[in-house]
Amino acid sequence: MKTTIIAVAFAVLANLLWMAPTRAGEVGFTRLTVPDPMGGEMQVSVWYPAREPASRVKLGPYTFEAARDAEPQVGLHPLVVLSHGTEGSDLGHRNVAIALAQQGIIAAAPLHPRDNFKDNSGVGRRIVMEGRPRQLTAVIDALVSHDLWSTRVDALRIGAFGFSLGGYTVLAALGAQPDMMRIAAHCDVPNTDPFCTIAGSQEGSLRPHIEREFPTPLTGLADSRLCAASIIDPVAIPFADAALAAIPARQLQLWRPEFENVLSAQAHASRVVAQLNLRQGVEITAEIVVKGAQHYSFLAPFPWRLKWVLPSELTQDVAAFDRDAFQKDFAEEVSSFLVKALQACTNVD
Repeated sequence: MKTTIIAVAFAVLANLLWMAPTRAGEVGFTRLTVPDPMGGEMQVSVWYPAREPASRVKLGPYTFEAARDAEPQVGLHPLVVLSHGTEGSDLGHRNVAIALAQQGIIAAAPLHPRDNFKDNSGVGRRIVMEGRPRQLTAVIDALVSHDLWSTRVDALRIGAFGFSLGGYTVLAALGAQPDMMRIAAHCDVPNTDPFCTIAGSQEGSLRPHIEREFPTPLTGLADSRLCAASIIDPVAIPFADAALAAIPARQLQLWRPEFENVLSAQAHASRVVAQLNLRQGVEITAEIVVKGAQHYSFLAPFPWRLKWVLPSELTQDVAAFDRDAFQKDFAEEVSSFLVKALQACTNVD
């Protein structure tokens, strides 16, 4: 009996330790190189609770406050893997990652190979659509087996964050079975979904490409270790309603913008929420609609030098929308949700 009481006391203490917020000066940052399951290697940016004060980290045009390569805080911490959108960056949601680290969570963001701002050679191809969910699993595998990080990652509390095609990535990793032929069926017929125009669809032009790239189904993409996620305006056409309703994760949150400039809510985000909420025995999935936002408003604000060279739709919002203010609240709300959701991961009967 005494042994049981001591064990329970230690478990409660561990929960309190990882939930305790850290100060901004206690956020560490490092970069790892992880094997890419589709071949080669991938870069992973990691923010984490650290034991040293922050200084300014400068990576190209980006700067943020963190302790570069600092020693992580001792103890087990939840892990959240962040997946960027098409041709995005591992730094595109750095404010969310920092907010997570401030809450005692390790945040790991891979630069998805062949689908990033430096290399888009695999966009729309099987190597990316299959590779992305597998890359999330590879990041988790690398951290839980790493000499240092294996003693810091709580393998029972692992979640994900995904934006746009990163949302597709997270949905697939959560267990939704993708069917790429749904893209052809969706875009073959006239509709108001901007996704089809952006994908280059012109009366059936996508079908031959999809048939060539995806002659067999994408299978084995689910990672049962993921127990919670924040999903941001996801590309969801590849998933049938039944596939979305089959996701087992209990704690999910979904955000979308008011302005549907990239993805139709009815075909993507709102449909995901509707199907998730048909599930039994799980929490209601919230659909958070951000007034005045457009798809790219969910990207962290760009440095001024990038605003001059990047396409305006990435960097500019409607006149009344303050991305800087929104992103501060967004990062705080996402991190608060994931703190509670990850805590609940081990409270399942």
